[in-house]
Amino acid sequence: MNQTLSARQTGVIASLLLLANKLLVLPSLLFESSKADGVFIVMFLLALELGLVALFVKLKQTCPNQSLYQIIQEKMGTFFAKLFYILLILYFFYKIMLIFNISYMYFHVQVYLDASYYIFIFIFLLIMNSCCLRGLRPLARGCEFMYIFLIGALVFCLFLSIANFNKFPLFFDSPIKNFFTGSFKYFFCFGDSLVLFVLMDRITLDKATKKSLFCHFAISSVIITVLYFMFYSAFGSTSFMYKNAVSDIITFSYRFIDLGRLDIISITTIMFISLLQLSLYCYALLQCFMKVFSRLSKTYSVVVFDIVFLSIVVSSMLNYLVAIELGKNVMVYFAILLQIFFPVLLLVPFGKRKVKK
Repeated sequence: MNQTLSARQTGVIASLLLLANKLLVLPSLLFESSKADGVFIVMFLLALELGLVALFVKLKQTCPNQSLYQIIQEKMGTFFAKLFYILLILYFFYKIMLIFNISYMYFHVQVYLDASYYIFIFIFLLIMNSCCLRGLRPLARGCEFMYIFLIGALVFCLFLSIANFNKFPLFFDSPIKNFFTGSFKYFFCFGDSLVLFVLMDRITLDKATKKSLFCHFAISSVIITVLYFMFYSAFGSTSFMYKNAVSDIITFSYRFIDLGRLDIISITTIMFISLLQLSLYCYALLQCFMKVFSRLSKTYSVVVFDIVFLSIVVSSMLNYLVAIELGKNVMVYFAILLQIFFPVLLLVPFGKRKVKK
């Protein structure tokens, strides 16, 4: 049975996906590239992401009962449909590996340095498999249930960070070319709304859904922007040294030292957000995989994913540093192709149809 999402669930999923890979290491990386002007880079990339969401809404309004695969197949042919979904498989798999490696490094440093790497692999993989096999609706309900607690915890972390406010960040402190260079290099950290396109046949678009989608998008965008601002105001010229932004802005606070380890709030929050994001990406990847290889069932698709995932993770072919470099040098072109070039190409047939009418 086709499991549809409610209006709130659609918005919650979009909001959680938008937070992927933006709360920990990215503020530090952007500071290395463009100093505190990294705030403007993230705002610019969020605006592009909003355009992608608007495109999703427009496409859903035009073809309310079709999946993305059916739309591409009808307008451009089966070859382009399979090609696009193969690119999505590669991109989603890279996103999973990036989230996994960043999360592992975070928990390894913040929680337990001596924890076995294989414990993290087992926990993350078990939850991803369970969510994929159970189906979209239980996963969406889990996201919906946890959402208010996760957003509340992030807002609380930002509130605590006020005590660390040092001085207003010095903006416009880097050449304009650094803005464009930084936007290009870290474009791969965005594009999370592509998951919505894969799930579009599970979404019923009405006024409530559109309102929920854009409202939840705005909530995550504000949290991300404020986090970057507070991070640069707290650490200034040393921002490049701190790789766990959402924890660091409350950990290094002498005003709250008597209250104990307040970073347990951010640790718990990041743990649940990472697990939900990985599960959503894994589910979207398997949907793409089953479209390309239509003869494989969901169970066999999960087995194939596990084998590939374990082979890469255990061999350390794609660790934290390699994942970042691969994103800046290779996956950024995948991101541009999937988020800008292909959507524009897809809109051409609809533009021709409108002119004819």
